[in-house]
Amino acid sequence: MRPASLCFTIFGDNFRDLNVKVWVGSLIRYLGALGVTENAARVTFSRMVQQGLLEVFRNGQKSYYALSEQGKRRILDGVRRVYNWEEPRWDREWQVVVCNVSQLERETRERLRHELEWMGFGSLGRDLWVSPHKRYNALRQMLEEYGLTNRVHVFTALYEGPQFMQDVVHQAWDMEDVARRYDAFVVEFSSRHQMFHQKMVMGELTAEEAFVERTQLVHEFRKFLFIDPRLPTELLPPDWIGNEARQLFRRHHEFLSPLAERYFYEHLELLD
Repeated sequence: MRPASLCFTIFGDNFRDLNVKVWVGSLIRYLGALGVTENAARVTFSRMVQQGLLEVFRNGQKSYYALSEQGKRRILDGVRRVYNWEEPRWDREWQVVVCNVSQLERETRERLRHELEWMGFGSLGRDLWVSPHKRYNALRQMLEEYGLTNRVHVFTALYEGPQFMQDVVHQAWDMEDVARRYDAFVVEFSSRHQMFHQKMVMGELTAEEAFVERTQLVHEFRKFLFIDPRLPTELLPPDWIGNEARQLFRRHHEFLSPLAERYFYEHLELLD
């Protein structure tokens, strides 16, 4: 697990206020429980500052870190999608993004592709992306951050044909691969949920173990944000495995939370 990704998971899963400034020692303690060395953690924080994801503050001899506006945007978007338990409703309209980025540097094109995939858009061609969800506000904020508002057009449209809706889904996303990954998630975490429940009943589950397990659970589930567009029921196959995976995630997360949060707050120090 990459330390930077774990850092995002810790912020998104634990902090109710994303404007806080967290002592570096607290962050090192959390990452250390997950197997990240102190040196690797400090290198990660420095890189995240350079990438514009974190900001650093000094108070005497102590260093504190806070999320930048870009970091907060990424986490807020992920939190809303991970913990949204309602089934998405659809008005049969598609949001369409048309990009004119062929003359941009490859790195910029890749970052845009990465952001669009993170937001749940699927590609129908090199410069054409679609989603059944209305994400314009988040899209515009992202495009402004990258200075790309003059190279992208966003439309809301109905699909007329001549193919079927499922053909659009098949071309834009690899839902068979998504289903296989959800199935693997269900197999693994069903077993882990049973094991941790047994440890709790036996009085053997520690607060640190619960914190580590909950962080790993969220870390693994967050990966689906890059590949699963959370399609409305009308576009999904019957008995979609993603629904079972989401229910399991919620059940295991709620089970672990009391002990996990105890560990988190025991080691938390903020800058007033």
